[in-house]
Amino acid sequence: MNTLKRQARLFRLVRPIDAPGSRMLAEGAEWSDGAVALRWLGRWSSTSTWDGIESLLAVHAAGDGTRLHWLDPPPVRPAAPPPETQEATVWLPAPAPDGRCSRCGRPWPCLDCGP
Repeated sequence: MNTLKRQARLFRLVRPIDAPGSRMLAEGAEWSDGAVALRWLGRWSSTSTWDGIESLLAVHAAGDGTRLHWLDPPPVRPAAPPPETQEATVWLPAPAPDGRCSRCGRPWPCLDCGP
């Protein structure tokens, strides 16, 4: 299952053949919630859905050499910086009707009158 749950991942079902190379059987997508949609290729194409990659592979890749090839790497979530390095939000006082800082009277925005 796509544990990062951010975006769909694309894959192909491939069956090896005797000569060098392989034969593509189907194209698919694993959705962010773990559900799988599979589009079978060939003369009588069809589409099927599965509750997860494990159930799909248990039925269609059991013992016959069929393999799943991911077409894109799993999404990577950027790591959040440690709390001590995050910048604090600074709220500035609102300007007065004359366009000056409502706290000190200097021209607005006044960066000296922080929170």
